[in-house]
Amino acid sequence: MGHVDEGRLDAARGERALRRLVDRLPFFPDRPVEAWTAPSGRAAAAWVSHDPEQTGGVRYVATERDRLALFSGRPIRWTEEHEADGREPIDPATYLQRGADWSAELDGRFVAIRYDDAGGALEIASSPLGAYPVYETSVGAERWISNNAELLRDLGDHRDLDGDVLAALLGGGWSLDGHPVWAGVRRVDADTLPIGRIVPLLGAGFDADRAAVIAVASIRALADWPGRPSLVPVTGGRDSRVVLAAALSADIEFATATGGDDDSPDVTIGRRLAGVGGVDHSLLPHDPYGSVWDDWRRAAEVVDLTSSGTASLADAAGFPLGPRDGPLALWHSGQGGEIARAYYGVGDGGGGELTDRLARAFLGRRPGRVDVLSEDGRAAVRRQIGSWVEERLAAGAAAEDVPDLFYLERRMGTWAGPTHGCVEYVRDTTSPLWSHRLLPDLLGAPARDRARHLFHLHVLERLAPDLVDIPFEDGRPWPARRGALALRASRARALAGKGLAEASRRLRGRRGSAPDVGAEPFGRIFSEIRETVLSQPDHPAWPVLDRPRVERLLSSDAAALDAMSRYYAWRLATVFGAPDRR
Repeated sequence: MGHVDEGRLDAARGERALRRLVDRLPFFPDRPVEAWTAPSGRAAAAWVSHDPEQTGGVRYVATERDRLALFSGRPIRWTEEHEADGREPIDPATYLQRGADWSAELDGRFVAIRYDDAGGALEIASSPLGAYPVYETSVGAERWISNNAELLRDLGDHRDLDGDVLAALLGGGWSLDGHPVWAGVRRVDADTLPIGRIVPLLGAGFDADRAAVIAVASIRALADWPGRPSLVPVTGGRDSRVVLAAALSADIEFATATGGDDDSPDVTIGRRLAGVGGVDHSLLPHDPYGSVWDDWRRAAEVVDLTSSGTASLADAAGFPLGPRDGPLALWHSGQGGEIARAYYGVGDGGGGELTDRLARAFLGRRPGRVDVLSEDGRAAVRRQIGSWVEERLAAGAAAEDVPDLFYLERRMGTWAGPTHGCVEYVRDTTSPLWSHRLLPDLLGAPARDRARHLFHLHVLERLAPDLVDIPFEDGRPWPARRGALALRASRARALAGKGLAEASRRLRGRRGSAPDVGAEPFGRIFSEIRETVLSQPDHPAWPVLDRPRVERLLSSDAAALDAMSRYYAWRLATVFGAPDRR
């Protein structure tokens, strides 16, 4: 979408750039690029989208001679305090008709844009929690906005890389502020909730009954898209279990699935959860077009084209490399529940202590393992985190709450949002727990109660108590109920018993067997990553990297690398394996 305040927009420029991008992406075979220009020439749009047969008969764009509205993602609208509508927001014609408050009650992962030539105003709305990244750039007097940063890079012929983004991506796995790696393209935070509205929610009170009602209403509305199947991915964790309970209570039609081998702990637990809930369960199928394990260089190119440095190959196991036939599924994920369970712990100390704590967590540092960044790269990360911490403390946030705010503001919107964007070509990922309507209850319990997972426990007790005592992947009960649950938890673990023990034994055997590097997929890939990285001694990422440390990492035995060291290798592959457009 382009816009100029004066003069006339060169709309053909955007159409050509989009065609170039579509030709390189593997998701829109033979789909035409469509375009619209306002009579005044002050606004223009170009887009490509799936055939309506894949999207439940819905077209994402509505145009009139002098007005346009479009959306992408999965918006819903809160109609009452605890009621939501899923059907009206998927008709972009409604955005043309509504008044000035057209976006006030929208929720979900979405971006919606409208333009009326009479007023000359370009209006953008996106997820208030940053779930749908939107980017902008300037080309002369023209302002261009897109959900794809590579398209804007091409439009502006931007070639300079952002050192802060490179440091965050290579050290921690994602862009801390959500900006893409291209210095001339920036993220637009259209409707992000201001910190002044979030801080008063911290510890202000958690109402489990209200939270349960909102979670059910949210997933019911998100699933209400006729022609689109619903899937709830289930694992051995807590967040997906709450979403499963909400889906069961919402009385919607859905299936469940789990990624992994048939006897892996996640699959064993997921299958049992589905059985108790009485819903179908299956293993997530392999991508017919391959994966990062089959062709990591192609995966690096696709991730670069779809995320521009805001996502990493370390998260790419489920990123698609080709289109899907038939209606595109709605995947109702548990992401967002982490906000309510002290993922980064309970904070203490002043700004410096909090910054050090969060920087160590972000970079994956611990005794005996250091990250791959240079002193300059590490300073860039610490500067970004430090300024964010000081702003939150100045806004009145207590030290104990800062880690959960970091997850909300510097992980969910800037990590989960872009990774969901990498898969939106084959499905719409929804997050019923990642909702601005639910935020008061996600943050409402005191920090130490969030660390005891009280949100998840009490909401689950209200929605599906039969799921409470099924063990998690670590075999441990709820932190809040260890005493009361001692007998029931041990009994539940016994029911899983042999299956989980055997799965754990097999996994331990695989990790400890140190197979021949050439026989293990990662071993082969690791040697190719080594060659790719070390063959580019002048790459602009080197200033934020510690070259000797990178060389030591890449000369290691692949089979001996721990999980975090593999993440460092995948991040290097993301940056050095992407096409060179300098």
